Amino acid sequence: MSFDDMPEMPAMFLPGAADYAARILAGSKEVAARYPTVMDVAYGEDYWQKVDFYLPDDIGAGDLPVLCYIHGGAFRNGFKEWMGFVAPPFLDLPAIFASLSYRLVPTVTQPRVVDDCFDALKLVYDRVAGYGGSPNRIFVAGHSAGANLCAMLALHREQSTQRGMPADVVKGCFPNGGTYDVRRENAAPGSVLARSYEGRFDSDEEAAYCSPILFAAGNTTPFLVAWGGEDLALAQESSGKLVAALKQEPGVVEQHVWPGLDHFASNEAQADANDPWTVTALKWLASPPSP
Repeated sequence: MSFDDMPEMPAMFLPGAADYAARILAGSKEVAARYPTVMDVAYGEDYWQKVDFYLPDDIGAGDLPVLCYIHGGAFRNGFKEWMGFVAPPFLDLPAIFASLSYRLVPTVTQPRVVDDCFDALKLVYDRVAGYGGSPNRIFVAGHSAGANLCAMLALHREQSTQRGMPADVVKGCFPNGGTYDVRRENAAPGSVLARSYEGRFDSDEEAAYCSPILFAAGNTTPFLVAWGGEDLALAQESSGKLVAALKQEPGVVEQHVWPGLDHFASNEAQADANDPWTVTALKWLASPPSP
């Protein structure tokens, strides 16, 4: 099991992050014990280049929708093993749930993290039919750093085509609590963004490349952009700007704000089948909105 070989991680930036991580990891272990899983499917040679698949009890005739979830952790922390706790409402739809991992900063810079996420998406695209899913019904979601990364998967379409996938391989995108313009001029002194810069980019051009809001032009992928009402100020501001930018394009855009919930509680709310965010996400997996 992939839960048995998780390495120690450095201290995280935000207060409460360690307790949040412990809660969701425990929840993911419970989910993995209840549902069929295929863990640690490798898309590269590095320890971090792996995907976990959580499967419904009955895949029926197959052709199921697929939700790829990308964990957070300021690009320098976190595990795919964190995210399985979100899976049950989607498995019960039924759908396939895939949790993606990636190499971490500062071992690599953020553009290489983006590469890893596209390579993981390619693995899902190539393999998911064997688990009962449809490569033509792939959706992406992510929390915090993962929100930035899932938006990249939806908006950097040339990266998909370069890997032999359709430009529109992502049928819907669900980012939560992310920062979508990571250029240095947006990093206030002492902010989480500023503190995260060490080892993250080799140039200003790399930071621009990793800012998905700059690639919104022409977007047709449906987006459900979410954040907590008590989320980090930067996440709230950046999410609002992403919504505004996407609304200038053809794709359907909706937003969801959890009143009173902070950066971590908003992620935990996504595991509730009755939460309005989850209800909308499930509806989109069953039948994505058209422009």
